[in-house]
Amino acid sequence: MVDSLVQALLPARCLLCRGSLPVASSAGVCNACWQALPRLPDAACETCGEPTEVQPCLSCQTSPPPWRRFAAVFAYEGSARELVLLFKNGRDELARACAPYLWRRAQSFALSEKPTVTFVPMRPWRRLRRGYNQAELLATEVARLASWPQKKLLRRVASGTQKGQSRTSRHEQVARAFEPTGPSPQRVVLVDDVVTTGATAAACTRALKRSGAKEVWVLALAKALKR
Repeated sequence: MVDSLVQALLPARCLLCRGSLPVASSAGVCNACWQALPRLPDAACETCGEPTEVQPCLSCQTSPPPWRRFAAVFAYEGSARELVLLFKNGRDELARACAPYLWRRAQSFALSEKPTVTFVPMRPWRRLRRGYNQAELLATEVARLASWPQKKLLRRVASGTQKGQSRTSRHEQVARAFEPTGPSPQRVVLVDDVVTTGATAAACTRALKRSGAKEVWVLALAKALKR
């Protein structure tokens, strides 16, 4: 009754389906849309997240990435892509709503000791314009849920955008785009909102290893599948 009354007096719409938004919804997205977000398949490579029945996948066997394990929640397509873009462009409240999904995926790492949580940094001017770094917000929420320490371990030192570039160009551009802010702990969970080619995550991992990290696990809200 209360829900119906609120909807009548203060109508709200789901950010994704634009349908009526119940009071008991999360961050402006209705429960039906949360459930319908495209998930990554269960049968996926533990190293890169690509669908496979082989562990690790043939690609990772041939050319393994620098991190130890990878996990993501959603496939970066359809409504999940729309959710990530909303998160990037002003809907910072989505961080707290998405964090439990990330925390559940992080448990697949089966870590024996507490890692330090860090995040992919943004260019200072972009963070100033946006007002926040979505990867940092996710890292903060995951660290809170997991009771893990969090620290900024990287800074961005290169300019330019990856948008519209090929996989090879992205890897070349970001190869030295990140520097450590200081010595890194031995075990690090690197958080980002979306992983596309993996170039950024690889560059961040190598920077962390240059500063002392022995093992890096990559945790992302969404991943773009190679298909």
